[in-house]
Amino acid sequence: MLFYGGVILYSILFALILLGQWYNDKYRSIVHLKLSWSVFFVGLAVNSAAFMLCSFWFIEDPVYTYFVAGGYIALTLALTAFFFAMERILPYSSHHAFTILGCLSAIITVFAPPSLYEVIALLIAILALAGIMLFLRHTIRNTTGDTRRNVRAIVVGFLIAWIGFLGRSDFTYYNLGEIVYSFGTILLLVGGIVFGYALSYSVALDELDWRNQLVSLYVIQEGGLLVFHHDFVETLDVNQALTAAGMSGVQSLFQEIIKTEEGLNVVSIGDNDILFSHSGVLTCVLVVNDPYRTLLHKVDEFIARFESIFGALIGRFSGSLNDFDAAKELIEEIFYER
Repeated sequence: MLFYGGVILYSILFALILLGQWYNDKYRSIVHLKLSWSVFFVGLAVNSAAFMLCSFWFIEDPVYTYFVAGGYIALTLALTAFFFAMERILPYSSHHAFTILGCLSAIITVFAPPSLYEVIALLIAILALAGIMLFLRHTIRNTTGDTRRNVRAIVVGFLIAWIGFLGRSDFTYYNLGEIVYSFGTILLLVGGIVFGYALSYSVALDELDWRNQLVSLYVIQEGGLLVFHHDFVETLDVNQALTAAGMSGVQSLFQEIIKTEEGLNVVSIGDNDILFSHSGVLTCVLVVNDPYRTLLHKVDEFIARFESIFGALIGRFSGSLNDFDAAKELIEEIFYER
């Protein structure tokens, strides 16, 4: 019962941490991955609580059956949240097949006889294993450095928890004994902790290709004066100073129209999006293909650090872009990190 309690406690803890991260993200949405992971841990907590109650207290029918059914339904819903997250991350067009199968499994569990609960749980667990393997294959190919290490921790934690789930099943208890069953619960606890810890520190896993979205970056002083410019891809030969002045003018126009001192945040033009971040007398403009949350955070980080490093130079800026050549190192650190 102690290890059951540990699974419940840490599942609730990670659910609250991930829910808090989702809530505090100013770009949050109902399809945000952090919210999906939070739902996963809520389902795992309810599943473990139901199994613990029917194992130690409610051991007679029909209450026993109700709690077992509730535990399996919670498990299928937890894995459905996991499938939803996986399908947001993976570049393959699965047409939400995994998520739909997860929902169907939960519905079938409601009407299925208790003898089929373990079969349904095993089938959805196999689907989850297939999903995590596809996730591993995709992310290992598209990540490096700290991000890759974080992804490996997520996969290792999930696999440990998956083995623990199998070890904690009734089939294991009745055929392999209580020791193996208890060991499975321990593995579920350890795997859940590793999985939750890695997720709580993970990057936006559905935006692993954020570097491919970068087009160009401008740092503009009040009045439309270009301070710094960097192209991430080859672009048409344009006058960057005029472009910067034009962006500043557009922002001033919108501020006048809506009668606000606040600057623009995101503007969509054709196939591109333009992300704005403001700090003191500077505005950073990042042109991208898609307005990922990762990029919104990165442009905020860049302009804050740019002003911190070059604040003294900005006050006496003479118009020479060479004064800020050292900012290329900041570009490398923030946008080309490995």
